[in-house]
Amino acid sequence: MLTEKRIRDAKSTGKTRVIWDGQVKGLGLRISEKGTKAFVLDYRDAGGRKRRATLARAGQISLAEARDKAKRELISIREGEAGPLVRRQEAKAAPTFAELWERFDKEFAPERIKLGRMAESTLKDYRKQARRYLLPAFGQRRVVDLCRADVERLASSMVETPSQRNRTLALASRLFTLAEHWEWRSQHTNPVRGVMRAREEARDRTLSGAELASIGEALESLAGTYPAPVAAIRLCAMSGMRIGEALAIRWQDIDFEAGRVTLPKTKAGRQVRAIPRVAVAMLASLPRVNGSEWAFSGTRRAAVGYRHARDVFAKACERAGVEGVTLHDLRRTVATNAAASGVGLTVLRDVLGHRTTAMASRYARMADSAVAAAVEATGGAIAGAMGVSAPVADLEAERARRRG
Repeated sequence: MLTEKRIRDAKSTGKTRVIWDGQVKGLGLRISEKGTKAFVLDYRDAGGRKRRATLARAGQISLAEARDKAKRELISIREGEAGPLVRRQEAKAAPTFAELWERFDKEFAPERIKLGRMAESTLKDYRKQARRYLLPAFGQRRVVDLCRADVERLASSMVETPSQRNRTLALASRLFTLAEHWEWRSQHTNPVRGVMRAREEARDRTLSGAELASIGEALESLAGTYPAPVAAIRLCAMSGMRIGEALAIRWQDIDFEAGRVTLPKTKAGRQVRAIPRVAVAMLASLPRVNGSEWAFSGTRRAAVGYRHARDVFAKACERAGVEGVTLHDLRRTVATNAAASGVGLTVLRDVLGHRTTAMASRYARMADSAVAAAVEATGGAIAGAMGVSAPVADLEAERARRRG
């Protein structure tokens, strides 16, 4: 029978041997040729085969702890659960996060794209996030071992980039949910759950009439050098299209008679959008470059790329002296101007191609001329009822002082 003293006094005899315990059947102390001591457990697996598993080194746990561990293992084996050897083999074969990403990238995402449930541009963004953040942090770790503390460490390193932090966490959460679905992790163990997202300030930049005029002049000066990207930018400014939607337009998608463009792929799926007559005329004036199918095509018949269009727009803004503007701000400008002119939420939703009126409602709130008028009327009435007045001369003097 094993005792703590017998364990301490056990010596090597030049070959591996086992001293068996008399209290827990199958538990023994193995002494190797070099004198290394470890607790082992002999048991029979579900197939009746005799197995021997190492529980722990003798110096790591006490005899009492070894007995308790052996008892728990024997009970679980009798109840049909996998033995320690099988679990150890499964752990060694457990997939890494890099393998999780590879399955997502090579199998899951392409299938979603074929079904129209994911855009190729979305997968490109996912690949950037995985390459820059997720794979360096988790790549060689086993999926089953990753915990919330690991995710929080990654999130903490991205505190200065709140938008990127939130998008990376969203992708990580999606990957871990798939890991549960593929039975690579236990159910309801997503380690991203509960990790705090950063607060993002919604962008509300729009262009004034003077800024639009300046950018228009700058685009005119660039049209000779960059005809296709300039035309695409102008279409976005007139219609409120996303630049990616505009650049994907083919000649066969344009209905010049009806003044409509069919967009095969948008965030909300296939859509037909009305465009103003001036935009239709501009599209009709574009040359057919070497028989290219794309309306906005370079000299090599390929469609103009997003990066090229973005760079041309940046050049135009620099020439115009307009700062802090992106291509998407053209879309926001169209939306807020439409809302300010009294366009209803449902119509504004369809103009922009949104699924719901939620974003249209936000643009309507940004077009604050109606709001300002309501505040003026209501506040003025209440001020009159309370006998409050502000002399116009004092107000004009204050405005002049601030301008000066």
